Amino acid sequence: MIGTGFGSAFYLFFTYKKGNVSTVKDVLKLVILADTIFTTPSVFLQLVTGVLLTEMLGLTFGKWFWQVMGISFIVFVLWVRAAFIQLKLRKIIEAENEITEEFHRLMRIWFYLGVPSFLASMVIYYMMVFKVTF
Repeated sequence: MIGTGFGSAFYLFFTYKKGNVSTVKDVLKLVILADTIFTTPSVFLQLVTGVLLTEMLGLTFGKWFWQVMGISFIVFVLWVRAAFIQLKLRKIIEAENEITEEFHRLMRIWFYLGVPSFLASMVIYYMMVFKVTF
């Protein structure tokens, strides 16, 4: 989940910074495809397998579990919002065939949703590995 999400975001962000419309259009389509076939299923699989694993380890419904679930929910909300922004970006660039001011505005929002989402995902993995609470 993190590898595909971070990799896709990396390519889209740096392609966007170059400003080549046709390349941004192509990469955006691929990022949306990657999110659809890789990231989305992994989000749900991680949730299901994570809950099953916490149950097997006897960690379900304790402080640690609810902190992980709470942070996961925040990441999910940020990710869903960013995914919808990607769809808007695709619609804009396909309709206008240029990087408009609205496209720039949405890219800023997309970026600033991604930063806390990625950092929170890293916190979740840290908590999962070391079983720490805050």
